[in-house]
Amino acid sequence: MRSGPAILGSALAALCLAACGSNAAHVSHHRSGATVVLPTKAPPQPPARPKPRHRKQKQPAAPPQARAELITHGPRSGHDVALTFDADMTQAMLAGVRAGRKSIGYDPRIVSELRAAHTHATIFMTGLWPTAHPDAARELAADPLFEIENHSYDHAGWEPPCYGLPLVRGDGAKRSEVQRTASVLSDLLGAPPRYFRFPGGCHTGADVKLVAAAGETPVQWDVVSGDPGQPSASVVANNVLRGAHPGSIIVMHLVGAPNAPATAAALQTILPGLKQRGLHPVTLEKLLGSGG
Repeated sequence: MRSGPAILGSALAALCLAACGSNAAHVSHHRSGATVVLPTKAPPQPPARPKPRHRKQKQPAAPPQARAELITHGPRSGHDVALTFDADMTQAMLAGVRAGRKSIGYDPRIVSELRAAHTHATIFMTGLWPTAHPDAARELAADPLFEIENHSYDHAGWEPPCYGLPLVRGDGAKRSEVQRTASVLSDLLGAPPRYFRFPGGCHTGADVKLVAAAGETPVQWDVVSGDPGQPSASVVANNVLRGAHPGSIIVMHLVGAPNAPATAAALQTILPGLKQRGLHPVTLEKLLGSGG
């Protein structure tokens, strides 16, 4: 029969093992027969992890301040150029689309050529264009190859004479041409446009200041493709390749036949020709940089 101390020692050992697990204590049997529980060091604990620091979300870059000057080209250093395409749509053209002429104002072969060559481009789109071609507008807006900017609401000329275009008169009406299209494109893109192109390039110095006051930088070009009314793709291609230099802004049209029937075919020569000359097409935003 075990003595009282032995029974007490065994009981304490059993209690500690049950409560703390098999590694909680070291049990030593002495010669006296009594079982003694010896305290052991607690198992090492992993170092405390620092509390996570909440990272501030990166804020979107603020749009650059509009410049009250007419931009005709980008930096002449480097190798970048900007291919730009005007997506014209007048009220008369829209009436034609609604009458069943669905192709008017858009030649999808131009977009196919750009995509096949993985080439970036900027599309100056009128506010009426998405009304005439809603599916194409959404598709272009979703494609990272393309930048979309403001080309007025209904392609009316700002200063006569302007290639027979109907005219918009008065500062209020001109301001509306900018702002209505900005609203349409903001809904399409999720952000307002940054650049504006005068229909036909017709404008005055006061018009340049008006556009900048409306929040957009007016952009023209320094290379004219001559695609309006030109049936020869080789003529259009030669115009572009002869005139293109680093920083060039090249004006072409997205509208196709009958207004610009040779643009898509000309791109088959223009795109490899620019590459051979060491020129790299980029969006207008990239060409001009964050300074607009």
